[in-house]
Amino acid sequence: MDIFSILLIILFALTAVYFIVFFSFIYYWHLKKTSFVVVPVIFTFEFFLIGFLIISIIYIAIKYIPFVIKLLGL
Repeated sequence: MDIFSILLIILFALTAVYFIVFFSFIYYWHLKKTSFVVVPVIFTFEFFLIGFLIISIIYIAIKYIPFVIKLLGL
């Protein structure tokens, strides 16, 4: 497995933990008018999207930094 696959699996696990924690907070917010499905899905999608972008940036940096160093002659 390459680093991207490992980081993606970690992201899926962290998204699941985030989803569980968010639903536990919604349980305590049940007195307020909050959608129990739409709001967590939107926030989870944003969390996953930001995490995926960070993983992609880390993967690109790890993959191509040796080439950049070689091109610069360092």
